[in-house]
Amino acid sequence: MPDLPVVTDSKSWLLAVARRPYRVLTAVLLISLFFAFYLKDLRFQTSIYDLTIRDLPETIQYEDFKQEFGTEEIILVVVKAQDVFSDATFSEIKSLSERLKEIKGIRRVVSLPEIQKAMDITGKWSTHDFKSIIAPVGLLTKNLVSEDGTACAITLVLEDGGEKAAVVEETERILKDHSSRLSLYQIGMPVVSKALADRTLTDFLVLPPLALLTISIALFFLLRDPIGLFAALSSVLLALIWTFGLMGFTDTPLSMVTMIVPVFLVAVGTAYCLYIVAEYRHVSSEEEDTVRAVYKCISQISFPTLLAVVTTVIGLGSLLLNRITAIREFALFSCFGIVSMLVLVLTYLPAIFAIIRPKGILDKKKRGSLEPFFDLLSSKIASVNLNNQKLLITCVAAIFVAGAAGLPRLKVETNPIAFFKDDDPISRNFHDIYKDLAGSFPINIVLDSNQPDFFENPLNLKLLEKVQEALGAIRGVDKAVSFSDYLKLVNYSSSQFMPGAYSLPKEPFEVRMLINSFKIMLGDDLL
Repeated sequence: MPDLPVVTDSKSWLLAVARRPYRVLTAVLLISLFFAFYLKDLRFQTSIYDLTIRDLPETIQYEDFKQEFGTEEIILVVVKAQDVFSDATFSEIKSLSERLKEIKGIRRVVSLPEIQKAMDITGKWSTHDFKSIIAPVGLLTKNLVSEDGTACAITLVLEDGGEKAAVVEETERILKDHSSRLSLYQIGMPVVSKALADRTLTDFLVLPPLALLTISIALFFLLRDPIGLFAALSSVLLALIWTFGLMGFTDTPLSMVTMIVPVFLVAVGTAYCLYIVAEYRHVSSEEEDTVRAVYKCISQISFPTLLAVVTTVIGLGSLLLNRITAIREFALFSCFGIVSMLVLVLTYLPAIFAIIRPKGILDKKKRGSLEPFFDLLSSKIASVNLNNQKLLITCVAAIFVAGAAGLPRLKVETNPIAFFKDDDPISRNFHDIYKDLAGSFPINIVLDSNQPDFFENPLNLKLLEKVQEALGAIRGVDKAVSFSDYLKLVNYSSSQFMPGAYSLPKEPFEVRMLINSFKIMLGDDLL
C-alpha cells in the first residue's frame, strides 16, 4: 500500500475509518440497533392543543376558567330537515340525542328534546305545542334551532381531560346510523383537532417515503452510481432511525410539529451526503488506492461539512427559545438528526467507500444525456454571473427592496380552519353552520364582581344584559348568550309560559328563587 501522508492527531481518526471500515460499520450498526429497539415506543399524539403556550396569562386564565365552570369544549351535531319540528323528524332527533348521551366522555347533551323534557313536567306536549311555546325564547334561536326551523343543533359538552378523539369517532359512528333519515354532521374544536391529527399522521406515513423515493429516482438518473446512491440514502435512513429512536427512548410523542422532522432530515441529509459522494467520485478518479482516496476526500470535505452542520444547528437551535413545547421538541430532535447526519457522513459513509468503491467521474462519452445538460446549464449561469455583475446586483437589490416592502404585510394565521382546503368537509361544515345557527367556536368571557351574590341583584343582571348586547354587536359574533338568558327561560317556565314572562325578574328574592329553580330544571353544571 502506498505511504499515506503524515497526519496530525486531529485527523488521525480519518485513517482509522479508512483502514478499519468494518469496525466502524459494526459500531454504527450497534448504535442503530439500540435506537431501533425504541422505535416500538414511538407514539403519535397530535392535536391543535400542542401549539398552546403553558405559561401565558391567557392559558392560566383558561385553566382557572375550567376549574370554576368546568370544561368548555363542545361538539355541535347539526341536523338539517325540511322541518325539525315535524313529528317524525323530532322523534328521530330525540332518538339520536339519547344515543349520544351514552357516549363515554360526554358530560351533558343539550338538544331540543332535552329542553322539552326539562320544560314539560306533564310530558303531554305535542311537538307543535313545544314549537309554539319556545317561539319567544331568544336563547334557543340560532343557538339550538334556526329561525326557519330547518336546522337544529345538538350540543355535546365534553368531560375535561377525556379522550376527545374517541368521542368524535363514536359520534361519527352514531351519525352514520341516522344519516339515511337525517342530514347530519358534527363540528367543533375537538372535531377540527382530530381531523388535523389524522391528516398529519397520513402525511407523516406518506410524505417521507414519497420524498425519499423521488430523491432516489432523481439521483439514480443523475449520478448513475448505485453504490454512491445506496451510501447516501442508507445514511439518511440511519439518521432517521437514530432520531426517532431517541424520541421513543425519551417517550416524546410525535406531534403536528415534530412530524416535519423526517422530511426535513431527508432533504438536508441527502444534500450533505451528496457533497461527500461528489467529492469522493472526483478524488477516486485521481487516486487508485482506496484508503488514500477516502482519506483525501474526508480531509478535504469534513471542515466545510462541519461548518454547514454547525450553522444549521445554530439556526434550528434558536427555536429552543420558543415558548411552545412542540416547537422546542422539533428544534431538539432536528438538531439531533442533523448532528447524527454529520457523524454518519464522516464515519459510516467513508467506511462504505473503503469497502465498496463507487464509480469515479465518468468519461464524457459514457455520460448520460442529463449530465451534459447540467454541465451546460452551470456554465451558462457562471457566464451570466461573470459578465453581467452590475445587472445581477441591481436585480438582487430590487428583489430585496420588494421583499422588505412586503414585510409589514405579513400576517400570523392562527385559525385552524385555514389549514383545510375550501372543499374539505371540515371547512365546508365550519362555514355552513353559521348560515343557520351560531358558529362552532365559542369564546367564554368571565365577569368577576369580587362581591358575593352580585348577580342576584336585578340591576346587575340588567348590566349583564347590556354587556351581552355590546358583545353580540361585535362583527364576527353570531350570538351572545349569558346567565341572564337562562334566568329568563326559567322565569318563563315558572310563569307557565305566559306571554311576556320571558324576561328578568325585578326583585332580588325572585332572582334567588329562579336560581334554585334553575338548578332543578337545568342542573348545577350550567351554573
